[in-house]
Amino acid sequence: MSKLSTSGSIDHLFSQRERTPHLLGGVKDPISQQLRRIKTAGGRRREGLYLAEGPDLCARAVRYGAEVTAFIGTDRFLESSSGVELIELMPSAVKICRASEGLLNKCLEAKPTPPCVALVRRIERVWNPKKAVGEVPLWLGVDAGENADNLGMLLRSAEATGVSGVLLSGGTVDPWGRRVVRAARGAMFSLPLALHESSVDAVIKAQSEGYQVITTSAKATLRYTEVDYRTPTLIIVGNEHHGVDEAVVERSDQCVMIPMLGHIHSLNIAVAASLMMFEAQRQREWEAAPRSAEGHDYVD
Repeated sequence: MSKLSTSGSIDHLFSQRERTPHLLGGVKDPISQQLRRIKTAGGRRREGLYLAEGPDLCARAVRYGAEVTAFIGTDRFLESSSGVELIELMPSAVKICRASEGLLNKCLEAKPTPPCVALVRRIERVWNPKKAVGEVPLWLGVDAGENADNLGMLLRSAEATGVSGVLLSGGTVDPWGRRVVRAARGAMFSLPLALHESSVDAVIKAQSEGYQVITTSAKATLRYTEVDYRTPTLIIVGNEHHGVDEAVVERSDQCVMIPMLGHIHSLNIAVAASLMMFEAQRQREWEAAPRSAEGHDYVD
C-alpha cells in the first residue's frame, strides 16, 4: 500500500481520496458522545454499536465483513504508515475521524489508550433454530456465563471450529463488551450471535426443530466423546461456578462429562466448550471423508 512522503500530510491523503477528515471537537461531538455511551451494555444496545480497539482489531472488523461506521485515530497514528494503510482499508462509507490522545483517553477512559478504534454495528439475532433443507447445524449455547474473558476465549474457539453460531442465554455477560471483544480477537465480527432470555425455552425451541441438546455436568457418566454429533446439535455449557442450570440439564437429551485425571475436577468453560466443538467437527469431517479403494473406513 502507498505511504505518505515526508512532504505529505494526513489532510493531503484525504484530499487525494476525496474524503474529508472529521476532527473530533470535544466531548459534545456526536462521535465522541457515541464513544462515551457505548461503554455500558445498555449504551451499546441503544446505540447499536460496539468498539474494536487497536490496529489489528480495526483491520479484522473490515476484513471479516463487519459493518464499521466510524474509524477514529490519534493524529500521530493516522500519520504513520500503519495508520495510512488502515485508512486505505476502510470502505468509502466509513467516517474517518481524528482525535487528540487526550480526547480519546477522556472518551474511552481506557489504560493504555489505544491509538485507534472503530465503531462497529452490533448485530443481535433472535434465537431461531429452524434449519434450511439439507443443513445439519451445530450451535454452541452458553447458559448464564458471567466472565467476560472466558466468553471471549469461547467465542474465539467457536469461530475457529466453524459452528453455525452461538446462543447466549440465562443472563450471559454482554458479548460486545470491550473485554470480550479483545479476548475473542474479533470473532464476533463474523460469528452469528443469538440472544435469548430463558435457557430452558431456548432448549424447547431447539428440540421442537429436531435438534439434540447436549449439556455438561461433572455428575454425568457419559463421556463427551461417546455422543454422536452428526445430527443437528445444540451444545450447552454453563456458569463458571454453578455449571448448567439443573432445569436445562433435565430437559436436555444427553448430559456428558469430560474425564480429568488430575486433582482439579473442573475446567474453564472456554476449554470445555472447545473440546466438545472440536470433537463434533472431528466426527462430522470423518463421516464426510472419502472411502479407500478397498472399501474400508479410514483409521481414525
